Amino acid sequence: MANFQTHVTVAAAASIAVTAGLVQEGSVTMAEAPLLILLGSFAGILPDIDSDHSVPVRMLFHMLGMVAAVMVLYLFYDRMQLSALLGLMFAATLVSRFLLYPMFAALTEHRGLFHSLPAAVLFGLVTFSVGYHLLGWSLNFGWLAAAFVSGGYALHLLLDELYSVNVVGSSLKRSFGSALTLFSPSAWPGYLLLYAVIALSLYQLPLPESLHGVGQIVLAKAIGID
Repeated sequence: MANFQTHVTVAAAASIAVTAGLVQEGSVTMAEAPLLILLGSFAGILPDIDSDHSVPVRMLFHMLGMVAAVMVLYLFYDRMQLSALLGLMFAATLVSRFLLYPMFAALTEHRGLFHSLPAAVLFGLVTFSVGYHLLGWSLNFGWLAAAFVSGGYALHLLLDELYSVNVVGSSLKRSFGSALTLFSPSAWPGYLLLYAVIALSLYQLPLPESLHGVGQIVLAKAIGID
């Protein structure tokens, strides 16, 4: 499998190249470009969150700790004294780092459910949902950001597969086929749940303006919803 430096370098290079093309054709502004590059680059290491001691998982839970503290501030800033509020924010950060992180590490295994193509789609949908509903992104930019995350995520999986091929010896390493995964019989409940969440999200979320209405109708018929 490719190492951390390779994943970061390739994801960043691909994100910069695609973003430059979008800026040149006028689809993305110079103000939006850095965010897309950042999202694509970070997504390039995101599949390794199922590795208990990887950089992405530590970054993710540090970010969750900060988000939890900000949420506490937002919800209780006018209801509590400053000392109590700061204490609650600190407690929220500790819960994320020392409770949620160990639980996540215990429930996941490396190259498991998160190291798959449907997981790439899911993280793209999560990016759109957070950006569109919470951060006020436009509809089209939200889906563009989602595409960068899913694309960077899938690029990581592709690199792992390429590094599983011994070109010189014309052989395959034992890890070949474990990255670009669509389904695994040994983890079928998790995959079925993952696909169900994706299908429901695609049905509920607003699609890009060019596809508005069409995709929802097709998906509704596919899953039997009138």
